[in-house]
Amino acid sequence: MHTDFRRELPRIDVPVLLIAGDADASAPLELTARPTARLLPNARLRVYEGAPHGMFITHMAEVNRELLEFADGIAQNRRQRETEAG
Repeated sequence: MHTDFRRELPRIDVPVLLIAGDADASAPLELTARPTARLLPNARLRVYEGAPHGMFITHMAEVNRELLEFADGIAQNRRQRETEAG
């Protein structure tokens, strides 16, 4: 079974962080994260040089930092919008 969600991706209107390694042999960057990022209007693509598919283990500190910074940025933007709205 194969499901293709490419047509739905442009309708996702929330911030999305895509993290990929350029040495991922099982999910090559040019076939997965890069085209996905182009389809998501609010995507941020972060590519780790030399990172394999299991980069959440091999690059744990960097990936965790990236996730926390992304989440913090979303929270800051939300607070700013709420302040501006009054």
